[in-house]
Amino acid sequence: MGGAAAHASVAAVAVRPGVPDSLHRTTLSLQEPGSDEVLVETIRVGVCGTDREIMRGEFGTPPTGSAALVLGHEVLGRIVATGAEVQGLRPGALVSATVRRPDGCPACQAGQPDMCLWREYTERGIAGAHGFMVERFVEQERFLVPIPAEIEAIGVLTEPLTVVEKAVRQADLIQRRLAYGWAPRTAVVLGAGPIGLLGTMLLRSRGVEVVTVARTPAPNRAADLVAACGARYVSSREQSVFELGASSDRIDLILESTGASIAAFEAMQILGTNGVLVLLSLTGGDHTADVPTDRINRELVAGNKTVVGSVNAGFIDFATAVDTLGRFERLWPGLTARLITTRISITDDIAPIVAKSGDEVKMVIEFDR
Repeated sequence: MGGAAAHASVAAVAVRPGVPDSLHRTTLSLQEPGSDEVLVETIRVGVCGTDREIMRGEFGTPPTGSAALVLGHEVLGRIVATGAEVQGLRPGALVSATVRRPDGCPACQAGQPDMCLWREYTERGIAGAHGFMVERFVEQERFLVPIPAEIEAIGVLTEPLTVVEKAVRQADLIQRRLAYGWAPRTAVVLGAGPIGLLGTMLLRSRGVEVVTVARTPAPNRAADLVAACGARYVSSREQSVFELGASSDRIDLILESTGASIAAFEAMQILGTNGVLVLLSLTGGDHTADVPTDRINRELVAGNKTVVGSVNAGFIDFATAVDTLGRFERLWPGLTARLITTRISITDDIAPIVAKSGDEVKMVIEFDR
């Protein structure tokens, strides 16, 4: 192993879960890595909607014995030292990390913590475990994902890309039911945040015709990114989802990432025969709405349509996301990096982390050296 100090103090950014506006700097005591663990120096961490919901006090759980939770589950780091039993990773290599830690249920034991049955897992930076918004962290080798040096600039997007990697993988698995073969031609992506944009790029990289729907009329950064990968951007303020469905060919696949639950029911009404709708938004609150339940049910049944929820991602989706980021660079050099529109140094004022600016697509926190 080499060079890691036991009980070193490292700077971090944390909240007190359940307490709004409690974002603050703190320090952690960092243990020397064990035999199967790796010490990682953080390069940058992404900020997402989940982080901001935790900052608003909407959810989040600290580790046992702590009142605070260190944020951050989208990370790119560099290995500093490894334990004696670590075989596949070496100091100097770049890594990302999976988020969920298994609870021992049958799904977790089978290597699918993203399909956890008991839902007693922990998640770094979210539930029961500190996150990666810290100068250095220790992690088991099995939860670390190698990142090639050539995608260092966009490697922090690995975790958010896994969300849509899993969504499309689930759709592919579901559509094995079709004897004539699953070859989606037309897809709709609802939402043009980072998840929606990465979903748009993923589907376009597979040759699917994609329409991406968001509220804000073009021109805007998201619309430019959509156009740059060959998809079409539609503002829901100018064309409703129902109008889009009526004017489109059969919609084979819909990815919903709006954060608004009503969008799920709207999507059910425009999904094509034998199509798949994947729901990705974890919506808070207790919103209700009047929806045409008979028509939705009738069309889902008669059209053999599938609606599926998809959350988090297993190691397979992280590995695939790394390959996909490389493919994005070959298809559209420099485009993926344009998703990162806001950078804040860890030495700067951290208050801007709390609220998304009007033209922000993706914010990252840079850990200065």
